[in-house]
Amino acid sequence: MNTIKALTIRNLKLFFRDKALVFFSFLSVMIILGLYVLFLGDINVANIKSLVGQDLPGIEALVYGWMLPGVIAISTVTLALGNMGRLVDDARDESLYDFMVSPMSRAQLIISYVLSTILIAALISGLMFIASIFIVKFKGGSYLTLDQILSASGIILLLIISSSLMSLLIASFVQSPNTYGVVNSIGGTFIGFVTGAYMPMGIMPVVIQNIFNSLPVSQGASILRQIFLRDIIKDVFMGAPESVVADYRYFQGIDLKILGHILTLNEMMISIFVGIILLFLLSVLRFKNLTKKV
Repeated sequence: MNTIKALTIRNLKLFFRDKALVFFSFLSVMIILGLYVLFLGDINVANIKSLVGQDLPGIEALVYGWMLPGVIAISTVTLALGNMGRLVDDARDESLYDFMVSPMSRAQLIISYVLSTILIAALISGLMFIASIFIVKFKGGSYLTLDQILSASGIILLLIISSSLMSLLIASFVQSPNTYGVVNSIGGTFIGFVTGAYMPMGIMPVVIQNIFNSLPVSQGASILRQIFLRDIIKDVFMGAPESVVADYRYFQGIDLKILGHILTLNEMMISIFVGIILLFLLSVLRFKNLTKKV
């Protein structure tokens, strides 16, 4: 336990000491926020006004209550990718192989990388979640209830675990920090499309939607949006036909479809858990193979 603690603290210090790494871990998030503040937010507000046929106080809350959960989901991935670059740096410096031939177990080594990544992502994503609650309230929404906060916190934690294991697996195949930097940048951009943050999910071809909607991060973003928008959608679309509300939820990626089937909450939760288990098993197999090469 002391070994895991020492290695985890080491990884945390190295992450926060590297200001450029922290900055680029937030780059995708900052781009999305900038786009919405500059023009995408106004476009969405105008589209909703045309749907409901009038200007309602809750429209801005609806837009931000949709956008911010996507940003939180993206942050769990970009922060995990950013910190897991430590594994690549250690491999380059041969520290990783020194750790592997030391008396510590391989499990302790893997846990230290994953745990430090989870702690970093939980800290920063948690702060973003708290800020999002107040932003939505400021934009005309209402504060989340205790059960909503607990549910959202649980989903964010699951996304963090999933993203950390995915990043561990990706980093184990990359040998150069420069290459990993490229992978990190591409991954941060790609995840914005997966969660429908750059453009609504309904704009994308159905085949792409089916692929993206099957990924844990997209499903996590969907659940978070449902939590944030539970009451806001009822207020904004009060009196609107159910078909209009259903089309909006599908178009914006609040409800996800795979092969024409709308995913239920239970189905998405099971999918996220299965994804975590698969990523864990693949990571274990990957590190066993690395061990044999040492």
